[in-house]
Amino acid sequence: MVSQFDFMSKREVFSPEAEALVDAETGKRRTYREFNERANQVANVLQQTVKFKKGDRLAILAHNSLEYWEAFFGCQKCGGIFSPLNWRLVARELAGLITDLAPSVLFYDRNLAGVASELQQEVAVDNWFTLNSEVAGVKDSLVYEDLMSNAPTSPPNPVTLTYEDPMGIVFTGGTTGLPKGAMITYRQVAFNTLSTIRDILPGDVYINHLPLFHVGGLYVYAIPLFILGGKVVQMKSWDLDKLIEIVNTENPSFFFAVPTQYRMLMNHPNFESIDFSSVRFLTSGGEPLPVDIIATYRETHGVKFKQGFGMTEVGPGCFALDTWHAERKIGSIGTPNFFIDAKVVDPETGKECGANEVGELLFKGPTVTIGYWNRPELNRTLLDDDGWFRTGDMVYFDDEGFYFVVDRVKDMFISGGENVYPREIEKLLEQHPKISQVQVIGVPDSKWGEVGRAIIVLDSGQDATGDEIIEFCSGKLAKFKIPKSVVFVDSFTPYISAAGKILKRRLQEDFGQEEE
Repeated sequence: MVSQFDFMSKREVFSPEAEALVDAETGKRRTYREFNERANQVANVLQQTVKFKKGDRLAILAHNSLEYWEAFFGCQKCGGIFSPLNWRLVARELAGLITDLAPSVLFYDRNLAGVASELQQEVAVDNWFTLNSEVAGVKDSLVYEDLMSNAPTSPPNPVTLTYEDPMGIVFTGGTTGLPKGAMITYRQVAFNTLSTIRDILPGDVYINHLPLFHVGGLYVYAIPLFILGGKVVQMKSWDLDKLIEIVNTENPSFFFAVPTQYRMLMNHPNFESIDFSSVRFLTSGGEPLPVDIIATYRETHGVKFKQGFGMTEVGPGCFALDTWHAERKIGSIGTPNFFIDAKVVDPETGKECGANEVGELLFKGPTVTIGYWNRPELNRTLLDDDGWFRTGDMVYFDDEGFYFVVDRVKDMFISGGENVYPREIEKLLEQHPKISQVQVIGVPDSKWGEVGRAIIVLDSGQDATGDEIIEFCSGKLAKFKIPKSVVFVDSFTPYISAAGKILKRRLQEDFGQEEE
């Protein structure tokens, strides 16, 4: 009997010869039968070689690959908890996360063997696996491919699971303090899949370039599509030329990128010749999608955009803005997904807000996490008395029920006793004809407590002064909202997280000092 929790075995029953996964880096391709057999082999290796059991954590420190997905589904078949690690972190940062997880197994790839070797001096993990065909500098490593070559393809020993059991632990971005590991349950995965089928169809082809240590890469579209029987073309990482090649050869139905990446694609010299004929929609998130990007893709290729909003602890898909509203409701994250309730409250009083009133966004429903790994005190306050999860995002909804993100609670600053939301200022400055990108932060001020500072990337070939930028805001914003200083930078690339979001904390560190 195939367990309802063994997603890959279930899918093999339904579509054994359909192509499931393509590794864009190596060219390897797997049908659902082949993919399931490989996952069975991983599970048998784990159970027989290292006595891996339900509830054990499997940590992985690796770049995106076909083997990454094999490890994921192999871990799932054992009832283990899959715990991806951010390979952009240094060994010291990773050591804290691994100590928190206490995994019994850690997988790594050759490119990260140096970090893994450092980690062996810092953390106690019993079993280390290299995903490559040779051991690369980590003591007593087991070689993944060697073990797989002799492992049976038959199903592993069965485990008993419930929908409340955690399937994975994904660490939040950690923009403040040590990242927290949000537990992702089978219940969340099931309901996220149900929500996602408003967008995706059996047989769809999805290009996935997002890092698999992030919910965007692992859970948002890829797992629902595997459940539905589609195909995932897995990229190692964001590579503009490789993406164009895949669009032209793999007939994708859709893919996700952040606005900055869509602009890079739009500005590529081959943009007009890319074959978008198979693309049903493109989807964007992380920040509002500028209307010129929407218009350019529509006019050049007839491609429509969906937009959305998600978070590690909820969903992870929470809101969606459908293609037919993309321009009419520019800047909106859309409406709540199926199986998610949302409301907006005053963060101080808890009173529910009405239309067009800014407040904190709260969620309720079966897609909310059961809690953070090893955070019992925090988990006791995870939900309020009525079961609502506080997001820390300041939003409002309009008269038609479409939601708009104003800012994070922590990004807000107070100037002369007035609340200032940087996103409001950024949205205005994005309309300036010379500005490519902008971020606004609060900086200390002896008179007002805090004032705004705009950090700006100009369009190529453009030149501007700080006074010009400040004058642009005059008459369009209240005086206390207008930035008092401007900094020009070449790029925000050093400040972009793995999820494609600009880290305000890093900008604050570099540009948040009071002017002398």
